[in-house]
Amino acid sequence: MADMIRSSGSLHPRIRSVETMNSHIQPSSILVIIPTYNEKECIGKMLHALNNNTPSPDILVVDDGSPDGTADEVFRISRMSSRRVHLMRRGGKFGLGVAYLDAHQWVLDHVSEFSYQYIIQMDADFSHNPESISALLAEAEVHGVSVGSRYVPGGSAPDWGMQRLFLSFAANTYLGSVLRLFFPKYPIHDHTSGFIAWRRDALESVLQHPIFGDGYSFLTSLKLVAHEAGFTPKEVPITLRDRRVGVSKLNRHIMFEAFKTPWKLGKTFRKKSGTQKGDHDNSVEMWNRYYTSSDETGKFAKLVHWARENYFGDLFARRVIQLGGSSTSYLELGVGTGQTLVRLQQQTGVRCVGIEKTPSAHELGKTLAKDCEMILGDGMNMPFQDASFDTVYSLGLLEHFCFDEQNRLLHEQARVARNVVLIEVPTRSPHMRMILWLSRTILGKKGVWADEELFSKKHFMKKYPNLPFTYYFDWASGCMTCWFVLKPDDIRAYVPR
Repeated sequence: MADMIRSSGSLHPRIRSVETMNSHIQPSSILVIIPTYNEKECIGKMLHALNNNTPSPDILVVDDGSPDGTADEVFRISRMSSRRVHLMRRGGKFGLGVAYLDAHQWVLDHVSEFSYQYIIQMDADFSHNPESISALLAEAEVHGVSVGSRYVPGGSAPDWGMQRLFLSFAANTYLGSVLRLFFPKYPIHDHTSGFIAWRRDALESVLQHPIFGDGYSFLTSLKLVAHEAGFTPKEVPITLRDRRVGVSKLNRHIMFEAFKTPWKLGKTFRKKSGTQKGDHDNSVEMWNRYYTSSDETGKFAKLVHWARENYFGDLFARRVIQLGGSSTSYLELGVGTGQTLVRLQQQTGVRCVGIEKTPSAHELGKTLAKDCEMILGDGMNMPFQDASFDTVYSLGLLEHFCFDEQNRLLHEQARVARNVVLIEVPTRSPHMRMILWLSRTILGKKGVWADEELFSKKHFMKKYPNLPFTYYFDWASGCMTCWFVLKPDDIRAYVPR
């Protein structure tokens, strides 16, 4: 009979035992993890295929107490294996996600004993072809993690019918669309693939973060967390076959959990305010291209201009009057082409001044807002004396600056304001998130947001916990914007310098 040892040390109460067969054989540098539940019909064939594969890995089978005797079958046939086989017996059906987490943690806890450099996770039913392991390992060596993908050139699922293909494609499109609301540069196409190869250091880094869900949601979480940990997965084309024997473990709970997971991931891992200084482009050159180019970015600028000309310019002017109170002078920072400022002047007849740092926008603004003062300058260092204007406001400006820059901007507004500082910013409403995704993914408007892009009352309070303000959620904007009404003295007292 094959040599067998039991793992020493503490195990989680879920795990009854871990047995290592063929312990006399030198460990491989590669370990394949296979979770099982009622896979007796195919596990023997899979172990045989892995033994004959090049490279030939060690194997860890994680069995959830299969009633069909899968674990006993693994124990029986392991004596014929040319590699080490580890068998983790768990006390019940705890799910795919926990199975992988238990297995990964056991591997990392026994690094000194086995020294596996690469860890592969795959299914027992031959939907994942062992012959694809070498291609996955090659990319994992470079990128830290690689994923077998149906949805990159060369990938396919030829055994699937049209209905299953449509459902899978729709699910992955949904997952990708939601995740890119929060992580615009996230490149993965096959979010639900379970064929993954890890370099050990990448896996160690990923396991320091929370991993959500079970089934598809767990697999989605793993890839996103790897990306956020600095190991963006590399997709490798595979041909995914239908399982040869057994039945699928997919159920309604797994599908519903997968639907919720991308929103939970976005909420947990989105970048915190002020931590990403330098990873965005808020330069004068970028904004000049925004206002003058004829590509997708320029088309988006024209769309925004049209919306402000036909609706939002008038709405925002009325809102400034409403929230700013009785004023004899107004100053708009980042005035752009002046769509709101000109309507504000028409409705009030008082002094209205705009300051804009982008020359192309400044020239357009001078043409449009002829009765307003349009100044080419920087809102961080304005050419005005203290308390020069009753009301100072900005529209969709604050989110383009990181936290330190936001503080400087708020203090400069407080310096030149006598009575009120108004801040208008985009909200966290679902359709605003979709518009943000549309602008970044389809129209090419990327990389100009430095903060978390979308605001809420709770978000603002977290940034400035002691700053008094009045909050106004603007329903008339289609729930896309909200306003914060601030006093200059409060900004000076409670906003960090």
